[in-house]
Amino acid sequence: MPDTTEVRSATPGDEPFLAAHDQHVRTDVLKRLIDAEQILVLETSGVLVGWLRWGLFWDEIPFMNMLFVLEPHRARGFGSALMDAWEFQSARDGHNEVMTSSQADEDAQHLYRKRGYEDCGALIVPSQAAELIFRKDLRG
Repeated sequence: MPDTTEVRSATPGDEPFLAAHDQHVRTDVLKRLIDAEQILVLETSGVLVGWLRWGLFWDEIPFMNMLFVLEPHRARGFGSALMDAWEFQSARDGHNEVMTSSQADEDAQHLYRKRGYEDCGALIVPSQAAELIFRKDLRG
């Protein structure tokens, strides 16, 4: 039987998985983001293997804060599937653009550029690689 893959909004039932794997956000914030439908999860053959979490930059522009696919499930298009769903949902909700970032020493920046994201700035924090800021116009 072929794998079935679904991208969907996270539910309270997904909280244990997310809390165990996403160490970048407190549990109370995680609950709030689930309630606000600001986390997408990817499930394949009934197993959660990745997620995309976002907020709003300047309280207006969808900003992807975290895209993560568990190591054994990488290079299968799951990250792109999560981003496709998020970009579609953002456009459907009336947003003309989305944003994200990546450290200058991370490979994710290449995926974002390949997907049509443009460099639009950087944040310099002492003792860290520069944080590159990207935006994508959803209108074209």
